[in-house]
Amino acid sequence: MSATNRGRVRRAYDFYETPEEVTREFLFEYFEGDFHVILEPCAGSGKMVKVLRDRFPLAWIEANDIWDGPPIPYANKRYTLDFLKMLKGDADYDLIFTNPPYSLAEEIITHALETWSKATVVMLLRLNFLGSQRRKPFWDKHPVSEIYVLSKRPSFTGRGTDATEYAWFVWRPHITKQRIVVI
Repeated sequence: MSATNRGRVRRAYDFYETPEEVTREFLFEYFEGDFHVILEPCAGSGKMVKVLRDRFPLAWIEANDIWDGPPIPYANKRYTLDFLKMLKGDADYDLIFTNPPYSLAEEIITHALETWSKATVVMLLRLNFLGSQRRKPFWDKHPVSEIYVLSKRPSFTGRGTDATEYAWFVWRPHITKQRIVVI
């Protein structure tokens, strides 16, 4: 996933799966909390769901993606829906955890935060998601609680890394104190 997209054709739906070890390190070494009803709204083939199941073995985990894929064995339930059209009545999640398509990240985060206001929301994003005048109103309305900056760039294609820094962004309900950690 090139930061400048030079010479590369983007994958359909911005489908770049997060390497399992990136999710595993974060969930097992840095992420705190006990969660019981979890949604992975952009699940792809389920790599994140597998690690979520390892970290929260007793949780009810739902996997969703906009494209119809195979069953995800680590999920209790799999949907094929546009997450932006899901309603709170669908479930009362206490953790929403994903690597969203960058082109829809702001909309996905906003939908998660505003629809499930009691949930902790965790997104793997480019670090430069913090910038841009266009996103200033978003940050004013939805300040992030924690940012875990990846010191090692992940490879989303299996062919090396790109020129972009990444971080886990965590929004916790009713937490206004902000914390940045380099991992």
